[in-house]
Amino acid sequence: MKTWARGTIVGAMALGLAAGGFGIANALWSTSVSISAPEISTGSVRFAAQTGHEGAVPVFSDGGTAVTLALPGSTVIEVLGQEAVDPAPVIWRFTASGSALGIAGVDYTVSVREQNSSGTSHDLSSGHAMADTVLKGSTLKIYRAAAGGDCSAVPATPNPVEGEEARNVYLFEADGVQLQAPGTAQDGRVSEQEWCVSLQWNAELDGLYVNDVQVTGTAEDGSTNGAMASWHAPVGFPPSLDMLGTYRNLGLAEGTAEDSTLAKASSEWFADVYPDPSGEPDIVIALDPIITNANPAVNARD
Repeated sequence: MKTWARGTIVGAMALGLAAGGFGIANALWSTSVSISAPEISTGSVRFAAQTGHEGAVPVFSDGGTAVTLALPGSTVIEVLGQEAVDPAPVIWRFTASGSALGIAGVDYTVSVREQNSSGTSHDLSSGHAMADTVLKGSTLKIYRAAAGGDCSAVPATPNPVEGEEARNVYLFEADGVQLQAPGTAQDGRVSEQEWCVSLQWNAELDGLYVNDVQVTGTAEDGSTNGAMASWHAPVGFPPSLDMLGTYRNLGLAEGTAEDSTLAKASSEWFADVYPDPSGEPDIVIALDPIITNANPAVNARD
């Protein structure tokens, strides 16, 4: 921060000129001067984010710019393995960290920017995923981890706005998150906050198979005893991308026996063809730091 000092010097000067018939002239003068004071550091901030996988290194903000992390498409397609009824979600983690020295503080906002694959990009700011991707058939939620990094308390999915398609991406309490309050980390202490990303396939059961069994028996004394049991079995298809089509195979065979009789046979079978999900796009998550100040007259800024 540069401060400017401005001063005014006022003086009086008498000039005496004596020559022939010339008298004495008096002059009054003034001047204005500006000087630059040295720059004084009143606070500094460091901000970074990193993924939760082993060996990950922090990605630091350069000059207050947003930090981006990539949720791999290979992680997204793990939801296709959710074949059980009401399975546990796929969980991915990332951490925000930073320190604010002096009178500075740091907040940040988490957002989901896009799906990105081989130069193809799809904007996710609306919360709606690209068609024909695994994310389009899933729900992604970003939320703060509980104590000890626990991600089990997945927030409930909000009801969609009437007349609007259900979203694929939801963020919970991700705007203006305080990492360090202004002036609270004079010793340079680094604060960390862990986040959870939950991925769940939007499974829809085709039906419920109901089994009822009733047994009745007669004892030696003629008394009748009975029992009943029932169980239900949900019926559905394994998670997958939309089917491309059905491949039909037809086999024909014809043969002539030794007695010249003719025998014919045919058989056909079908194979459903599905897209390869291995090309699933990565999901770009951004963490944008906001510098705050202990001086209430100074507005928070990027």
